[in-house]
Amino acid sequence: MTGGPELFGFPPPASVPDLRWLGPDYVSVLVYDLTQGLLRQDAGTQVMGVRCEGEPDLLPTVDPAGVIRAHDATFPLQVFVSDGAGRPWRLRGRWTYSGRELGTASASIDHSWHLLSAEGV
Repeated sequence: MTGGPELFGFPPPASVPDLRWLGPDYVSVLVYDLTQGLLRQDAGTQVMGVRCEGEPDLLPTVDPAGVIRAHDATFPLQVFVSDGAGRPWRLRGRWTYSGRELGTASASIDHSWHLLSAEGV
């Protein structure tokens, strides 16, 4: 699919300043990371579209000085894919980024996918 998958429902980056720790375009980062994870499972997977089904759940943790040093951001998603055999699927799940030690030299960002359902379409 030229130009990448269709994207729906994501809040504009400017409207969620708490996600700046993911970079200036959190949606591109999320879609890239999600696609790479799916490709590791099935090298023939094509991501056709990603729909954010609601506002991300943002859970910051503040250190004693009042600085955010940890942050979780969870997105409710529908992901439309075609598997390596060409079969279309709709995946529903929750994509979470977990940032730790933010603003320090030892900062890290991990991500995880919690699959809720997979339906052939």
